Amino acid sequence: MTNTTRRPKSRRFRTVRRITATALVAVTAGAALVACSSGTGSGDSSGGGEDSLTMATQPWLGYGPWYIAQDKGYFADQGVNVNITSFDDDSQMTAALGSGDVDIANAATHSALQWLENGQDGYITLVLDTSMKADAILAADGINSVADLKGKKVAFEEGSVSNLLLDHALSENGMSVNDISPVPMAPSDAAVALQAGRVDAAVTYEPYISDTAGKDASVKTLYTADAQPGLISDILFVSKKAMEEKPEAVKKAVAAWGPAIDYYNSDTADAQAIIAKNIGSDAESLKTAFDGVKFYSLEDNRTYLGGEYRDKVLPSVQEAAKNAGIISQDHDPAQIVDTRFVE
Repeated sequence: MTNTTRRPKSRRFRTVRRITATALVAVTAGAALVACSSGTGSGDSSGGGEDSLTMATQPWLGYGPWYIAQDKGYFADQGVNVNITSFDDDSQMTAALGSGDVDIANAATHSALQWLENGQDGYITLVLDTSMKADAILAADGINSVADLKGKKVAFEEGSVSNLLLDHALSENGMSVNDISPVPMAPSDAAVALQAGRVDAAVTYEPYISDTAGKDASVKTLYTADAQPGLISDILFVSKKAMEEKPEAVKKAVAAWGPAIDYYNSDTADAQAIIAKNIGSDAESLKTAFDGVKFYSLEDNRTYLGGEYRDKVLPSVQEAAKNAGIISQDHDPAQIVDTRFVE
């Protein structure tokens, strides 16, 4: 059963993999097969026409407004056909992007940095969402600050956004993972380990945050992602090929994000139901996750993408990703952020 309550374990947000050029080639064929069988777009699904695009996505609610755009006809209103192709596996989606089977892809900011490091040319063109309260560091009774984690057992998933969040929190307090006792495990297991008293703290996400707090009132929240908005964020990545060959189609697709977010804000219940249905869940079970996420509108992006995101957030994510061992290279934010479609 697909885990749609947060980001699936196979996703780039769960276990972050470094995909080498060899690995990309090796799984390209499989990715193409998935792309052919899992598309959910309407109309011509080839993505080959000038006004057609194939979008890679995964079953995470942060990407859900694209399904609103599809369901409510906002893509059609803009005159573009977008074939939304969902992948459950990181490597297949990455390979499909690298092979040109997809034109645009939804990804975490740090995943885009990974792609660029591994030779995938492209640009960050839209900020979709950011985790505010949906990712957190939880601690047992007696631990009252991040500084108190020194020498303590902390459960977190290495090479993931949990790793990013922990590294950032420690850095703010003049510490690093060398100052704690790391206990590697999946976020769901980390929450259970904290409840059982096997670790002193756990880095996890919704719905495990609310579930843990509901079962043990002594557990406290030490740190949440909103301490650095954008650290755990999702973006729209456009391949260089699509940017050069289909700029008008990309522009039209991005334009559809605007009314999709407007609809989400005006009829949230129905919008959440549309999103939940398309990612294989129900709105009620995703309530805490929805509550912990902030969506960025097209209007927000007009100032945020080429401003705070490019100048502050992206460098911060890059530094945290390097410290966590997720990437090893620096990229100039001005060279990888393209604001033309939101201006």
